[in-house]
Amino acid sequence: MDEERVQRPAARIIGYISMFLIAFAMFRLLLIIVQYCLAPFHVIQSDSMAPQFKTGDAVVLKEVKVGQVIIFRDPEDTGQFVIHRVLAIEEAGPTRLFTTKGDHNPVPDPIKTYSGDIVGGVAVKLPSFGVLLSFLASPGGYLSCAAIPAALSLLLIFMQALVEKTSRARTRRRVFSPQATAQ
Repeated sequence: MDEERVQRPAARIIGYISMFLIAFAMFRLLLIIVQYCLAPFHVIQSDSMAPQFKTGDAVVLKEVKVGQVIIFRDPEDTGQFVIHRVLAIEEAGPTRLFTTKGDHNPVPDPIKTYSGDIVGGVAVKLPSFGVLLSFLASPGGYLSCAAIPAALSLLLIFMQALVEKTSRARTRRRVFSPQATAQ
């Protein structure tokens, strides 16, 4: 009977840990899906806007105006993004051109940015959240935050079932053993 009292709380604890690990893995996967589908967060990659925005911060975007910080495709490497402040907006026929400059840089950017290259204006800054997002998007982040917790939770659930089965088998042996019936 004492052994059963000890095993029940242990089984509950294992169950709670398993549920937590599964919830953690699901939250992490949901965050990846939201980031992939909606891309609400953009991670700051350099200190060109320091001290206001630092490498590893994340930002959320809004409509663009003069004086506002924007994110746009790097004209020299379209796979990368730049975060700089808008100094001026020029109308060039149907296109808008933006003069930009990093707050930490001494001179404006040499190339004007076309409106089509702009992702959006910064609405919210989330300090250091970009570090977490970058980690979660990496293979190591996936393993440590999704695959490992999911595997551990399955292992814990298996262990819980094994503990309960062993406990039931011991209880049956005590109830049906020849010594128990003789007493």
